[in-house]
Amino acid sequence: MKKSKEKINVLKLVAAAAICVVLLGGGALAAVKLMPLEEASPVAAAPQKAEEATATVGSAGDIILHRPFLNSSAYKTEAGYDFSPAFTYVKDIYEKFDLMAVNLETTLSGEEAGYSGYPMFKSPDSLADALTSNGADLFLLANNHIYDGGASGFLRTSQYLAERGILYTGARHSEEEKKYLIENISGINIGFVNYVYETPRSDGSKGINGNVMDSSVAGYLNSFDPNDREPFYEEMEENVAAMKEEGAEFIIAYLHWGNEYQMEETSWQREIAQRLCDMGVDALIGGHPHVVQPVDVFTNSEGDHKMFCAFSVGNQLSNQRREYVSLSSGHTEDGLIIGLEITRNSDGETSLTGVEYIPTWVYRSSLGPAYYILPAGESDSLESETGLTGVAGEAAQSYERTYGIIGEGVERVKEAYGF
Repeated sequence: MKKSKEKINVLKLVAAAAICVVLLGGGALAAVKLMPLEEASPVAAAPQKAEEATATVGSAGDIILHRPFLNSSAYKTEAGYDFSPAFTYVKDIYEKFDLMAVNLETTLSGEEAGYSGYPMFKSPDSLADALTSNGADLFLLANNHIYDGGASGFLRTSQYLAERGILYTGARHSEEEKKYLIENISGINIGFVNYVYETPRSDGSKGINGNVMDSSVAGYLNSFDPNDREPFYEEMEENVAAMKEEGAEFIIAYLHWGNEYQMEETSWQREIAQRLCDMGVDALIGGHPHVVQPVDVFTNSEGDHKMFCAFSVGNQLSNQRREYVSLSSGHTEDGLIIGLEITRNSDGETSLTGVEYIPTWVYRSSLGPAYYILPAGESDSLESETGLTGVAGEAAQSYERTYGIIGEGVERVKEAYGF
């Protein structure tokens, strides 16, 4: 039987003492002191290096099916509807990210409830199927049209996604579900949380887009009163703490907020952004204005934490054409896909290491009509690659509109993060 290391060490010390006695004489024994094992200096353990990893998260804006989508022959099939063609030219973009998030600004209320566009959006289930088959992974549900189908449509939307294993956050259908989502993306635990502004009411009930939510389901929607923000800050503090406790290494907040058709953020958007940065949120991406708004970077008061912010990424897919809305500049046809590169280094620190900006433009063909989301930054090769004619000029104008809004912020982000 092999001796333990402790026994071997003791024997070596005793042997050394005996040699001293022999060499120095009996009187020298008093000068020899054996160091107890517990007093020996321990050997420092080699520092454990963390596993390095990189994850990419893409985020796109509002997906809104107005009535022309439902009436269009381009999407009708014998089985119902197929909206996949609309995503043909962004599928490769969606799929290149490890996770792709979109804002589903409608309800999946079911065929029996009927389908409708503005002002009460109720879309076919096949919209969700088209999105997932073209690379979308995470559906953001906290928006001002999630209650357009009433309590039953509200509950059914998240139920349908859950039954098909599609990720979602912002709205839920049971008390057991959390107000946030944590997913392991390419080895990194990333937290996602999604909130929508409320329509303030004096009777204490929750209002969304002017509709009063039934008290039985109101608690299942993540929302905040823009005129009384302190309760929201308290709830977000709890969410952030809980996500970190559960292992989230990077936190992304998605907010449905701001003023429609305004190309600049409001002062209260900036206040909320700063507060979320102070809480430890790492990135904030907004929607609802239906136009692209600036990007920026926030720093906490201690100066040791930064948060990337895109105030609004505009419309990803809609029929809000310049000829149909009061804003005739074309900005409602523009969208912005944000790609975040998130890295964990060997020291175990996880941070934002890159941001990609992909401007998009919604093209509407008179045939059908048919709608296509096009990458606006590829206008030189757009027509040859898609087979669509007469789109290059308008795509280039869309790109210029978007970069005219985000350009200065893009440079600030680069400088702040060093990439």
